[in-house]
Amino acid sequence: MRDNIVNITNSTVSTGRGKEAASVDREKMRKQRHKKVNTGKGKRVGFFESISLKIKGFCDGRKGFPRKTDDKDWYSPFMNQEVNSFEEFCSHTWGSLQIENEGEYARLEELVDGIRQKKGLLETARADLAVTVKKENDSEVVRKKGEDKLTDAQVRSRRKTEKEKKLAPVKSKVASLEQELKDAEEAFSNLHSKLVEDDNTTRLICHRVRDHILMRLDVYWNSALRHHTEGVSMPVVPMIELKDEAEEAYLRPHKELMKRAAAIHDAIQDDAEEKEVA
Repeated sequence: MRDNIVNITNSTVSTGRGKEAASVDREKMRKQRHKKVNTGKGKRVGFFESISLKIKGFCDGRKGFPRKTDDKDWYSPFMNQEVNSFEEFCSHTWGSLQIENEGEYARLEELVDGIRQKKGLLETARADLAVTVKKENDSEVVRKKGEDKLTDAQVRSRRKTEKEKKLAPVKSKVASLEQELKDAEEAFSNLHSKLVEDDNTTRLICHRVRDHILMRLDVYWNSALRHHTEGVSMPVVPMIELKDEAEEAYLRPHKELMKRAAAIHDAIQDDAEEKEVA
C-alpha cells in the first residue's frame, strides 16, 4: 500500500499538469475525505452485515478458530483479515492526505522562515528609526550657519521639517515591513489551521472505521465463542488492539515543522491578546 502511494505521488508529479488541474485534484481528495466522515459506518453493525459475521463466527467456531497463539492471545485468519483491512484503509487515507497537502507543507515552511526573517528585519528597522528619532530630537534647537537672526520658533520649525523628511523613508520601511509581516502571519494562520483541521478530520475517519471493525469483531467473536470447542476457556471479548501506524508515518516527516509552526501560532495569538487588552 505504501509503495502504491509513492507511485501515485511520483505519477502526479511527473504528469506535468498545470496548477489548476492539481488544485482540482486536491479539492476532489478533500471532498472525498470529508465524505467519509458522513458515509462511515454508524454506531451499530447493520442487520445483513451482522448475519454474515455470525455465520463466519459459527463456521470458525466449529473449526476451532480463533486459536491460542504463542503470545496466549486468541486469533483467527478472519480477525487478521480485519486488522489488515484497517491498516490498509488508514494507509490509503493518510497517504491520500499526504498527496493532497504535499505542496501545502512546503508553503508552510516558506511562511515560517519568511515570518522569522521579516521579524528580524522589522526589529532592525525599528531600532534604526529609534536612533534616527533620538538624533533628530537632539538637533531640534541647534542653529545652523546663517540662522543667527532667526527666532527659536523658526529654528524649531525648520528642524521639524528636516526631521520629518529624514524620518519619512525610515518610517516607510517600518510600515512596509509591518504590513508584510501581517500578511505573512495571516496566510500562515489560515494554512496552519487548515493542516491541523485536515489531520483531525483524517484521524476522526480512522477512529470511526476502527470502532466499527471492533464492533464487527465483537459480533464475530460472540458467534464463534458459542460454538467453539474451547469456548469456556476463551475471553469474553476479543483482546485485540488496532493500531494506526500510518498516522505516525504521515506525521513523522512534518513533526519538526509543525512544532515550529505551533510556536509561531502561539506567539501570534499572544500578540493579538495583548493588543486587545491594550
